[in-house]
Amino acid sequence: MDRREFIKGSSYCGLALVFGGPLTALRAHAAGTDPARDWEDGYRQELIASRGDAQGFAFHCSNCQGNCAWRVFARHGRVTREEQSAAYPPISPRIPDANPRGCNKGIVHSKEMYQGDRLLHPLKRSGDRGEGKWQRISWQQALQEIAERLLDSLTAHGPAGLMVYTGTGILSQGRRAGPLRLGSLLGAQRLYPASAVGDMFTGASLAYGLANVGHSLDAWFEADCILLWGINPMVTRIPDAHYLNEARYNGARIYSITPDYNASCKFASQWLPIKPGTDAYLAMSLLYLLLRDELIDPAFIREQTDLPFLVREDSGELLRHRDLREGGKEDVFYCWDELSKSARPMPGSPGHFRQSLRLGKLQPALGGRYEVSDKDGRTLQLTTVLERVRAEAAKYPPERTQAITGVHAEQLERMAQDLAKADKAIVNIGFALHKYVSGTMTCWAAALACALTGHSGDRGGLDTENNWSLGGIGPLSSPKPARFGSGFFSEWLNGNMQETMQSHYPDEHLRQTAGYDSADVARLVAEKKALGNAYFGRPKALLLFADNMFRRNKGEAHYREAMLGGLDLFVDINHRMDSTALWADYLLPAKSHYESWDIRGELGYHRFCNITIPPKGLKPVGETRSEWSICLGLAEALGEAAKRRGIQAIPDPDFLTEEGDMAAPVMRELVALAEEFSDGGKLRTDEDVVRWIMRNVPAISPWTPEDAARHGFIVLNEQAGYSSPLYANRPYYSFERNVYLRKPYATLSGRQQFFIDHPVFKKQGWTTPTAIGPLRPPSFPLAFYTPHTRWGIHSQWRSNSQLLRLQRGEPYVWLNPKTAAARQIDEGDRVRVFNDVGDFIARAKLMLAVPPDALVMDHAWEPHQFERRMGLNSSVAGLLSLAELVDDWGHLKFSPNWDGNMLAHESSVEVARLAQS
Repeated sequence: MDRREFIKGSSYCGLALVFGGPLTALRAHAAGTDPARDWEDGYRQELIASRGDAQGFAFHCSNCQGNCAWRVFARHGRVTREEQSAAYPPISPRIPDANPRGCNKGIVHSKEMYQGDRLLHPLKRSGDRGEGKWQRISWQQALQEIAERLLDSLTAHGPAGLMVYTGTGILSQGRRAGPLRLGSLLGAQRLYPASAVGDMFTGASLAYGLANVGHSLDAWFEADCILLWGINPMVTRIPDAHYLNEARYNGARIYSITPDYNASCKFASQWLPIKPGTDAYLAMSLLYLLLRDELIDPAFIREQTDLPFLVREDSGELLRHRDLREGGKEDVFYCWDELSKSARPMPGSPGHFRQSLRLGKLQPALGGRYEVSDKDGRTLQLTTVLERVRAEAAKYPPERTQAITGVHAEQLERMAQDLAKADKAIVNIGFALHKYVSGTMTCWAAALACALTGHSGDRGGLDTENNWSLGGIGPLSSPKPARFGSGFFSEWLNGNMQETMQSHYPDEHLRQTAGYDSADVARLVAEKKALGNAYFGRPKALLLFADNMFRRNKGEAHYREAMLGGLDLFVDINHRMDSTALWADYLLPAKSHYESWDIRGELGYHRFCNITIPPKGLKPVGETRSEWSICLGLAEALGEAAKRRGIQAIPDPDFLTEEGDMAAPVMRELVALAEEFSDGGKLRTDEDVVRWIMRNVPAISPWTPEDAARHGFIVLNEQAGYSSPLYANRPYYSFERNVYLRKPYATLSGRQQFFIDHPVFKKQGWTTPTAIGPLRPPSFPLAFYTPHTRWGIHSQWRSNSQLLRLQRGEPYVWLNPKTAAARQIDEGDRVRVFNDVGDFIARAKLMLAVPPDALVMDHAWEPHQFERRMGLNSSVAGLLSLAELVDDWGHLKFSPNWDGNMLAHESSVEVARLAQS
């Protein structure tokens, strides 16, 4: 008998003496022979059976930032079970590891992929659009008919008339590559999905020239102070939420700033119950306190920000080189040097010969009034950006804004002190904030609060959404120039959303709350359209991959009617029948998350690049195909149709290529399209694509698919970091290259920028962060906002039968009991939510956690889950922010780092009780 067996036996003897009972029964129990426990064997056998006869690896490539590795088990060619891999290695003994990763959505996908709404076969519409009448057809017929109609569209309207749009249903580098490559070769329109769904962080873009900045989420553990602003990580960051709890145990102070008392508030040190849409006022009060109490880092401010830059009192613009010298530069800026007592150019500006933030012998003044002579000999009165910021912040003492925000001044005082005194502080900005008109200013002001207190680099700072740099994919996804369009701008124009904006937001009210009206929006819309770089017109043919545009767009039925009215051909490629697929001309069934090779590594919440390798012998669900296979099939069919008609290629004069000394239009090959798409036959399968990515992306080197097959992931290397190296043994923080190597930022000033002198910003009084909003049309008393749901990733898994059983199983809205009582609404009542844009019907759920002047609803319910198929966006107007329409100026030029959002949370509604069924 070894020591372990002796201790076990002794414990059984002790238990027998204490509790009585035969020792033989205890021994039988220890040996697993107790007949009374035979029932456990059934569960053991079920587990063994569910683990099947084959194993693979997968992740879920939807619009979830978790990116979790799973083991997938199959039996007789059918997926039976998934389990969290939970094999991620720790990066340091000081930092909790990333395991186990996963959530309630991921764990049900083995059932989801066999649900009744799964698309199994190619379908062709046999009735009117949306009527729900379909004819099952073969893949050959589907591809041939679609190819003929695509060719009709291409020859009639050119490449600009085609949109190949891949939505947020697939955001991986593998599966997404097929649609992107096909659209690139054909010159089709491609919208930016982040702005299409309202997930742009324009406030960060103003400050840094980058929208997605921040940290890997293990950095939470190291932080002393964490602000969760408009974010609910216990629901929306489930795989990483443990870092918040661990940070609390590690001594961090956590503040949750949200209108409703959500699941994350109870884990916070303090909840700040802000009124919906008033966040910019709170942010400005925070700046007021930091400046009033001098809780600032002057050395950081001087070197890393534009706060010492000189501003002209007469024009309200930054002092530039062209003001002082004839023919001077637009992008060289000045400070007042306290040593030489003169205006001196700041190094690091784009036009400066020295591309470094190092100040050398300069000692920039942070305040004061100064004079210089301009190029014409006139005296210019000057001050600093920081003085302008102080003057603006002085308008918002917390005692004044308390009535607006609902946050007590003492709460804000404590938060300001904790933020300023923290060695490491992180300000997390949620996706919800930029869905308000104040979102840009709130985020910009939060970035300024981080700058004033020196929180940047490995001291923390603003965190919007960190992404990794996966350079090298371009030749795969974009081999030829295509029409990359603005998501929010194109959707707004395509859906005629100006009509819902004008009906819901009276001009007088807009001017009072936002400082602009519909005429101002129309003027900037026309200017942005005229640039021709962000909008290419309403498409005539649409290939839509994994996007539920008729669910997510505002003014739901209004948008759908406008969009469909211009389409001659609408093909929906997806793995399930969603609310958009119902309106298509053709449906092509795609594989889902476990069924094709895939890879995903761009999400910067952790450092692991996950891979999908289906279990051996896995049978297709119906006649589903991978996105790559579908695109290759379309390319082949289009080539055959073009060959029959004698059309070798079509010219695309909007894009030119050099041919000797001449410029010639790019040719969109049709007959040779499949050859181009497959790279001469080298890329014919989804596995080929994943292997290409792993060979060609430097951040993945030196790993191979065989390495990834051990645990379903690989660890990204140092090159994955955008503005800092990704060190192997500590969390990632943005901007270390700027803070420590003094590299300029991607802004007009070359520094963290908090003064924008664009004419629109000057006219509106937005040159520095300030407070605007909320809009809240007065005709309807309840603010309406829709936080991310726990029960789906947008509309994926929203109709899952298992998850529906864990909630109410049908759409419901949250109401404060006082709000409900005033309208004679009881728990579970059918209610009508309405305004002048539209209405929908749901059930009432009474919750004290909801503000009395608000109506809240989990987002992403499918319209077909509502009575009358009218979803929650039926009552949301399509509103644009004037600031986000600015284009073609400095670092504010349309790109993935500067695009806008539709302001989905500014609409207001009323609610009334209906007759109960």
